[in-house]
Amino acid sequence: MKLTFTIQLDEESSQLVKTSLMQLSKRINDLTGGYEKKDSSFEKSTSTAPKPATVSAKPAAKKKPKPRKSNLNAVLKTIKKHKDGINFKELQKETGLTGKQISDNAYRLKKENKIKKTENGMFVAV
Repeated sequence: MKLTFTIQLDEESSQLVKTSLMQLSKRINDLTGGYEKKDSSFEKSTSTAPKPATVSAKPAAKKKPKPRKSNLNAVLKTIKKHKDGINFKELQKETGLTGKQISDNAYRLKKENKIKKTENGMFVAV
């Protein structure tokens, strides 16, 4: 693991941070048994001022992704191809969709009364 920081400090603070980081680096190397040797040199930054960190007051709300029409159509077409019905595993195998995608799309199709699920777990087009 390699971490890189760029901080602008005055000379005294710079020397204090450098000494502390060198000691920390030595302790980390002692703990890890020296498995990874890293360059311990420090370079002076050429930037004039550090960029302020931005923090948002409220995290953005997660949007539910809309189901793809192509997935919905793929599930419906596959079910329609099988007049006697198709079970979940076969539907998953033929469409190449994940179990969650099959469940979500089957739920929507049942809500729209385009398919129904029989007692033995088969999906049949209405």
